[in-house]
Amino acid sequence: MEQLTQVYHDAMAYFGHAGDYLKQNGEWKEDKDDSPFSYYSDRYVDYWSKLPTEVQAEAHSLASRLAGLAQQIAPVIRRSPLLTEVDERAAGHALKGMRSALKFRDFGWRDVEVLHDEGSVLGLQPAHETTDISDPDKAKQDYTSWFNGLVDRLELADLKPPEGKELLVGGTGAVAAGIRPDTAFILMWISPEHPELEDACNKIKECFKRFGIKALRADDIEHEDIITQRILDEIKTAEFLIADITGERPSVYYEIGYAHALSRRVTMYRRAGTKIHFDIAAYNCPEYKNLTSLEDMLMKRLEALTGGPAKGV
Repeated sequence: MEQLTQVYHDAMAYFGHAGDYLKQNGEWKEDKDDSPFSYYSDRYVDYWSKLPTEVQAEAHSLASRLAGLAQQIAPVIRRSPLLTEVDERAAGHALKGMRSALKFRDFGWRDVEVLHDEGSVLGLQPAHETTDISDPDKAKQDYTSWFNGLVDRLELADLKPPEGKELLVGGTGAVAAGIRPDTAFILMWISPEHPELEDACNKIKECFKRFGIKALRADDIEHEDIITQRILDEIKTAEFLIADITGERPSVYYEIGYAHALSRRVTMYRRAGTKIHFDIAAYNCPEYKNLTSLEDMLMKRLEALTGGPAKGV
C-alpha cells in the first residue's frame, strides 16, 4: 500500500508538471469558458502528443511502476476471503485506468453481457474496453478516482488472523484466516461408470502437487459426519477450488453456487462438448479436448494463481 501511495503522489506531481508546460506554451487553458462547444472541441485535442519527451518519460516511468505493483496486488486480492473475481477485475480496470490517465486517455469497459429471453440464453456480448482522448484536468481527476477505488478494495484484503500471525503460502503472500494453506478441493461428478472422470481427477491432483498443493475430491475425505456437510466445509476452507462441470451434474452446480455465495473463487473447466447452463454462462469455463490440454491450461492457471512456477514433481 505504501508503494502505491507513493506512486500516487508522484503521479500528482507529474500532472502538475504536464499542466504547467501545456499552459505556459498556450496549449491548454485550465479555466474553460461555458460555451456548449468548448467540451466537444476539447475532446479532440491530443494533449499527450504536445508534451515534451522528458515529461512523457515521467508518465512512462509511473506506468512501469504500476505494472510492477499489479503483480503484487493480484495475489493479495485472490487470497482474500472478502474479495471476489469481481474485485480482481475491478482492480485490473483501476490499474489500466490509472495508466491510461497518465497519457491523458479516458479508460472504460463493458463486462460480458448474457443475452437471454425468458430464461433461454441467446448468446453473449463479449467484454470490451475503450480509450478516449481526455484533457489534463479530467485525467488527473480520473487517476485519483481509480486510485481511491483500488485502495478501498485493498483495505478489505486484511490478510492477518486476529492474533496477528500470517499464514504464508509458498512464499508468495499471506492467506486469510480460516483458509487452509496449500490445499485444493475438486468439485466434479464421481461415477465408476466413467473412468475418464477419474483420469481427469488424477491429472488435476498431479498438477496441484507440482505446486506443493494437496488436492482432494469428495471421495478422498475420511469422515464420520454427513458427507454433504464435509463437502461444504472443504469449500469454505480449501485455499483453491477447482470444478470440472463435465456431466452437467446438479450436485456440482450446487457446490459451485455455494462457493460463489461465499465469495470464493472457483476455477472451472469442462470436457469438449459439455454444455454450460445459464447459471454459470457468464463465467470463464474453457474446454479441454484431452488430458494434455487440461494439464496445459491448469498449469498456466496455477502459475498465475500462486504467483510463481511449479516447484517440481
